[in-house]
Amino acid sequence: MQICTKHIHTGACLRLRMHAVPPLKQVDRWTEKRSAYGVYDNIGVLGDFKAHPKELIRGPVWLRGFRGNEYQRLTRKKRMVGARMMTEDKLALEKRLRFLYRRFNRYGKHR
Repeated sequence: MQICTKHIHTGACLRLRMHAVPPLKQVDRWTEKRSAYGVYDNIGVLGDFKAHPKELIRGPVWLRGFRGNEYQRLTRKKRMVGARMMTEDKLALEKRLRFLYRRFNRYGKHR
């Protein structure tokens, strides 16, 4: 009695050939973003708690110090800058809001 084994070939070689170790990436550790990382962490301790770190954040007005999901973020954006938005951008925003409203009310743990 002979046991026959079946070999399946996918066409790809399992062995990976490396002729040399790839060179390490040269990373600039002193870019503007990396050099300013953690600068305002001690603003309360060093500044007598006069300024909150969220007041030092640069970015859009509707995002500063905001925590929430995408639907809450977009409704906040519409409330704050919706009147000044271009037509296509506002329509795209409202379309996304309609989709998220339906999705949040139909599915998920927040239902």
